[in-house]
Amino acid sequence: MKYIIDTDPGIDDAIAIMLGYLNNLDIIGFTLATGNIRKELSANNLKTIQDILGSNIKMYEGEKDNNCDINRAEHAHGNDGLGNIFMPKSLRKFENISAEDFIIDSANKYKDNLTIICLGPLTNLASALKKDKNLCKKIKHIVIMGTTYNPETDDIYKEFNIRIDPISAKEVFNANFEDIKLITHEIGVKSYIEKEYITSLRESKSKISKFVYLISQKYMEFSYEHYKTNGLGTPDPTTIGYVLNNNIIKFKPCNIEIKDDLSIVTLTGESNIHVSVDFDIELFRDLFKNTFN
Repeated sequence: MKYIIDTDPGIDDAIAIMLGYLNNLDIIGFTLATGNIRKELSANNLKTIQDILGSNIKMYEGEKDNNCDINRAEHAHGNDGLGNIFMPKSLRKFENISAEDFIIDSANKYKDNLTIICLGPLTNLASALKKDKNLCKKIKHIVIMGTTYNPETDDIYKEFNIRIDPISAKEVFNANFEDIKLITHEIGVKSYIEKEYITSLRESKSKISKFVYLISQKYMEFSYEHYKTNGLGTPDPTTIGYVLNNNIIKFKPCNIEIKDDLSIVTLTGESNIHVSVDFDIELFRDLFKNTFN
């Protein structure tokens, strides 16, 4: 299987990308979405991640922006999007074709052998759908970190990736892709890595693991302040973890309604969309710790 990672790095995006790459995920390209921070900062962060990894995967920018300039997440990711470590500007370049055109070209080339992993707002995938109405017949598998589902409460909160671009989210969910897997924000909050372990990476001999330690400090502060999680929340790494090992997350079929900027998920008997309802935290932690140590 070939993979495109649509991303808006972002601390947890950065760790997710490194987790996938280091576990030999066959990534054919990164498409850059506007999301956690301003696009020019996310662009440099994506280049920086590849600098750290020593990878050379092609990168593509989306043509369409969304409401990121109005609503951003520096409070979680820092002013630079990587925990305020302020890495120097990278000299890497993006490709000349757009993210949406790359998605369309890849769908035509790989068809059933292509999965799109969306870690940010669904702007690029929706833009590709507008350009190619038959895209959903060519790509079978979409994995999305986004939406919210918690049957234990009636208090539905506004998940960031949907809230930033609900119009694109609605277009993607209504497009009738054969298989959409949703990893909710709740799963990402619960599947945290203990603070003690992240702190231990400070002494690692691996520059990649030390980089994970550095960028995680801000996000651990955010995780504790907002969710009382004593560690690193991992929405996007858990999403990649599922792609690497399908046993990490369990799903049930669902319907999803985008109402204003809310995502309302309800379980149903049969659907092309499946939402995460449970996960194996030890299986995920083992994957994480075997990768970053």
